[in-house]
Amino acid sequence: MSPTSVFRLCAAILLLAAATVRAADNGPVVRLHLPGYSTSSLPYLIADDLGFYRDEGIRIEITRIRTGAGIQAMIAGAVDASQIVGPTVLAAVLGGAPLKVTMVFNDKPTFKLYVKKRFRSFADLKGAKIGSSTPGSTNDRLLKVVLEKNGVDWRKDLSIIYIGTSDVVFRALQAGSIDGAPLTPPASFQAEEFGFYPLADFINEVGALQGGVSTTAGFLQNHRSAAEKLHRATLKGLKYFKTNREGTVRIMAKYLELAADKAARVYDETTPAFVSDGTISADFQDRVLEFELKTIGAEKKIARDRLFDFSLIKAMK
Repeated sequence: MSPTSVFRLCAAILLLAAATVRAADNGPVVRLHLPGYSTSSLPYLIADDLGFYRDEGIRIEITRIRTGAGIQAMIAGAVDASQIVGPTVLAAVLGGAPLKVTMVFNDKPTFKLYVKKRFRSFADLKGAKIGSSTPGSTNDRLLKVVLEKNGVDWRKDLSIIYIGTSDVVFRALQAGSIDGAPLTPPASFQAEEFGFYPLADFINEVGALQGGVSTTAGFLQNHRSAAEKLHRATLKGLKYFKTNREGTVRIMAKYLELAADKAARVYDETTPAFVSDGTISADFQDRVLEFELKTIGAEKKIARDRLFDFSLIKAMK
């Protein structure tokens, strides 16, 4: 990271912290990082919209910044929890950060690789420019895994262009500055409407987590009551997502700015990828760790409890 980038990140964190102090004067606040509004953030949005956090006696204050900056803000204490539960969190843990993944929303990825119509096979991708979010992100690793499985050397055969969030990636695809990109609903539906071809579905790639709750050991230990309330309300949001199609479609349409019919389609396609109770099995935790360690290029295996702690969620069952 350049000195300028470091300065900007530090300034952003200080501003976040200052804003949090002001908000805290108005009542109990849990500061939450989301990279943006998406299906992976819906359990939070549902819980907030339906008053589940209010019923628990807390408020959430949402900060929307990019993945890496959000995790750095959490480490610095400017936010208490994050939607991010993938390789970025593991990399921070391996670097000594006291972070834990305490809840997960999904156990299957919802990405599909959309490309221009002239690319009808993976062999056609040689020389193509493929958009991705950030190096080491879940969708970036999934993209590389799928390319390798289909005989494409992503280091030599094509160019991966790192752009940012899915809406920015989609705009680049629409503008023609890239030839393809992994997308999730609703951006994937927009890509179809503009005539892009779904070359690959990532749903069978095991080990990729797109959303959940990560937080710091300090928040869990020093603000245990708030942490319990955050998890209890968010779990209610997840369960509502899984069981109440009509209500979720309404909230999805509101926050993702979708027409009702498109929100319903997003719901139907993404819901099967989500878990019901906020946890994954010990075996699946190991598979996630294997996937994420490869994503960040780390060879040393670690115990699952270095990253995962579902004790709060399990106590609520």
